[in-house]
Amino acid sequence: MADPTDKPKELAGEAGRGRSARTPALAISGVALAVIALFLAVGGIAFAVYLLA
Repeated sequence: MADPTDKPKELAGEAGRGRSARTPALAISGVALAVIALFLAVGGIAFAVYLLA
């Protein structure tokens, strides 16, 4: 059985090389996850400020 921590490393290497058909999808999904995380963090802070004000 393969080590589960190897798959993210393989995908990161594949996206870094840029030679795969999956590279655009990997890049877009990475950016989307970062934007969603940022949106949730800012939204959570704004909601907390709203409730405390």
